[in-house]
Amino acid sequence: MTTYRYSLNLDDSEMITLGKALEMYLLHCDKELVNGPKAPYWAYRDSIKSIQSKLYSDARQTSGNNFFDYVRHPSADPDHE
Repeated sequence: MTTYRYSLNLDDSEMITLGKALEMYLLHCDKELVNGPKAPYWAYRDSIKSIQSKLYSDARQTSGNNFFDYVRHPSADPDHE
């Protein structure tokens, strides 16, 4: 079977929307599975969990401040000569 890999770039708002949509669909699948496993909801639930685990695996900041990456200039060090 041929498989493909997909890449998708989303902004913050789109990522939030996708996360919420996945949560809602996961709840829908869980409701459909209350009386036991059945297609297609079992497969959908498994895929949703897989997608959720990957959502932020390649996040990159594209604008704004990131104070955690702040590097002091050597001249700001009082021990610097």
